Amino acid sequence: MDFDAIDDFVYEVIGIIGSDQKNLSCAADFALESSKKKSFSPELLLDLSRACRQQKMHMEEYVFAKVCLMQASGKLREDSCYALGTAAHVLGFSPEAEASYREILSENPENADVRCAYAELLLELGKIQDAENEYKTVLESSPGHVKANAGYAYLLTEYGYGIEAEECYLRALAGNPDYVPARGGYANLLFELGRLRDAEKEYILAMKLDPEDPSLHHNFGVLLSFLGRSLEAEVEYRKALSLNPRHRRTLFNYGNLLAREGRVSEAEEQYMEALALDQNDAKVHSNYANLLARFGRRYEAEMEYKKALSLDPESVEGHYSYGNLLSELGRLPDAEEEYKKALDLNPYYPPLHYNYGLLMRKMSRFDEAKIQYTKAMQLDPDIGNKMTETWIILD
Repeated sequence: MDFDAIDDFVYEVIGIIGSDQKNLSCAADFALESSKKKSFSPELLLDLSRACRQQKMHMEEYVFAKVCLMQASGKLREDSCYALGTAAHVLGFSPEAEASYREILSENPENADVRCAYAELLLELGKIQDAENEYKTVLESSPGHVKANAGYAYLLTEYGYGIEAEECYLRALAGNPDYVPARGGYANLLFELGRLRDAEKEYILAMKLDPEDPSLHHNFGVLLSFLGRSLEAEVEYRKALSLNPRHRRTLFNYGNLLAREGRVSEAEEQYMEALALDQNDAKVHSNYANLLARFGRRYEAEMEYKKALSLDPESVEGHYSYGNLLSELGRLPDAEEEYKKALDLNPYYPPLHYNYGLLMRKMSRFDEAKIQYTKAMQLDPDIGNKMTETWIILD
């Protein structure tokens, strides 16, 4: 085998792709013609695709898998179709990924790994019930299947079935202790269940297995921030962003950490980066508004609150925080309207009752103020000591 020729071939494909998905079609045409000219087998192309996947070179993985599929038959076609589906999935080509998975399952419905990959795609597409059906199909025939148990555990967590989810995660980890999605998912579940020390141990184990997964570093950062270990949390957020500068959740939560520490320009930079990736993220707009309001940039804050509430009109925190700003600006009737909207959505939020009471006092409606203070105290007897900061930054 001429390894130099293979290296040259790979580097030429990389050069054609560059960093632009628009070049994938040209790269595939070149790879097909060149591989035929050099008599590179479809098996070699699939090996190259798998090697690129290990290096997280997903565009190159996609091209080699696609060219392999064009020439393959039998089991090799099934394997290359799966490789193409997983690469397309990562690149966001959902219709192509779904078509690849469905083609395999139509020929081989017993392929459990493909069925799990298809379920994961369905989850991302919001087809929750279909995803659940796919996981259950695998588990009916293979109760110990690692990927199916991990995927189904994630669904159970979303449904609020923590005990059942933990059982599935433990089955997955018994089958493969090094399966990172199960290890990381179990850590997330333990965090939600309030078992924080156990969660920390699982995150550390998961990151040892895959130190280059930005989501693991992000989630561990959120845990550390929750524990008040801000310096360590910042290290994890920065690590996540070094691995993926476009990781929106990290940009958001790192911005939140910086905002809580009063590092205004740095926090603003993170929020702006997050909004550049998705202008329709209501939570980012809302927390950015809180930051602006906290440091006296009230006009800009109001614009951000309005944007946030136009995107998520049922945000309790959004209406509450916008009401706080309006109260501070002396627009008391408008503030009351926002507080009322928040109360309609959640009448059990102590800070809301407390600040509504403050507003009633400003408006000289003292009996109503007393009612709101009483409700706040009933919900949280220590609310008076907690209300030292109006602007709440929520992860």
